[in-house]
Amino acid sequence: MRPPEEKRRAKTQLEHTCVESWLATKRFHASQLLLPAIRRIRAAEGSELVEFSLSLPLLLVIIIGIVDFARAYNTKHITENAARMAARTMVSTPLSVYDPNCSWNKTSPGSGTPCPIQGVAISVADYLTNAGLSAGACLATATASYTSPFTWTYSCNNLTLVIDKAYTITGANGASLSATKISLSYPYIFMFGRIIGLLVPGATGPLGTVILTSNAVMGNLVLN
Repeated sequence: MRPPEEKRRAKTQLEHTCVESWLATKRFHASQLLLPAIRRIRAAEGSELVEFSLSLPLLLVIIIGIVDFARAYNTKHITENAARMAARTMVSTPLSVYDPNCSWNKTSPGSGTPCPIQGVAISVADYLTNAGLSAGACLATATASYTSPFTWTYSCNNLTLVIDKAYTITGANGASLSATKISLSYPYIFMFGRIIGLLVPGATGPLGTVILTSNAVMGNLVLN
């Protein structure tokens, strides 16, 4: 007969063997149950990557479009404010304001550019520059061309400022009233068309330089 100590060791070893066998069986069954779930997860991850790669160009087009059109709207808003500011100044300022630096005579309007006209051009240039539209800075040094009776036009860098001090509007009673009309045209470069063409072959959109024009008309408060 084996000693009691050997019997205990043999019994303990048998119990360990049974436990390990049982655990191995459980692990096998667990792996068999988890394997389909793991495969489904991997398949889902793969499909998500495919879906993301397909939707990414569309997402980029939407984001770029929002940014580009927002910048265009902001440019239009700034030019409208500049045109209204210029109109408010001109309707309350006579062209005949004397300044020795301005060689202009009311009896000979084409002899030069009135100081108020020059001042408004400089004010518009400063306003555009301070608002981030740096192309407008050229208005401060540009030379105006004259058109009868009282219209001056500044052109530079694909930008145009027209100041018409003899514009006519119709009043409430049908009478013609003297007014000032300011027209400000500013170039805006669209990037949307180029980007969408790269992301979506064959697609088109706004591309290149577009001239944004803003007008402001106000009745004259003083005579020329």
